[in-house]
Amino acid sequence: MNIGFIGSGNMSEAIISGMIAKGFQVKNLYILDVNKDRIDYMTNRYKVHSPNAEVFFSKSEVLIIAVKPQVISNVLLSYKKFIKKEHLLISIAAGITIENIAELTGIDKIIRVMPNTPALISMGISAITFRSQEIKEHEKQIVEKIMGSIGEYVWVDEQNMNGVTALSGSGPAYIYRFIEALIDGGIQVGLSRELSRKLVIETVIGSTMLLKQTNKSPKELESQVTSPGGTTVHGLDEMEKNNFSPSVIEGVKSAYLRAIELGNENK
Repeated sequence: MNIGFIGSGNMSEAIISGMIAKGFQVKNLYILDVNKDRIDYMTNRYKVHSPNAEVFFSKSEVLIIAVKPQVISNVLLSYKKFIKKEHLLISIAAGITIENIAELTGIDKIIRVMPNTPALISMGISAITFRSQEIKEHEKQIVEKIMGSIGEYVWVDEQNMNGVTALSGSGPAYIYRFIEALIDGGIQVGLSRELSRKLVIETVIGSTMLLKQTNKSPKELESQVTSPGGTTVHGLDEMEKNNFSPSVIEGVKSAYLRAIELGNENK
């Protein structure tokens, strides 16, 4: 099966890299992009094909829409004449609903996916949704195989996709901001940046793996570290005085509202 990527940015590269590593044939992968430098990079590094638009759409059976939500309307309208009802469309554009894409393309076979950037090292988590009864079981399996090449995946109702975008889609940035703050905290108490960085990264990895493997709640594991009157409880209390938890919650809610806005802007 031939798979075409409309847009060849970081997420397309992550998916293509993951697919190749999982045994997908390079001869079946196509890219379409207006950025010639990006095409040169992708064709040289991954040996994927980059034909003209007419050939791209005629060869590709699955189309992965991997452009920014702000430009998706212009991109899909410009290629609408090439998109056929037989195509299976997979969109990874944040906030853009299946209904939006159906109106822009005139077809119904659309699956919406929200991956995240750990896909770059095949450790992403992708949420997948669809609406049309025209989507067949083997087509769902195709999507699972593609997204499974870059990490784990879950099926969700489309009404939850904006929430997924705000949480796991944007989540890596929140975590990097927290990690950077922890590193700076280590420097403030006298550690070198190199040492602080190593301690923080390994602490985050270890804590996350412990949470995943024990299946305990974060609160339970937090209590194992927090002794009455100890250093940890003093640190947590100071964070909460500065609205740490409420700030994180409000940040997720703000990202969620922005995802809704992006969808509305493309109606």
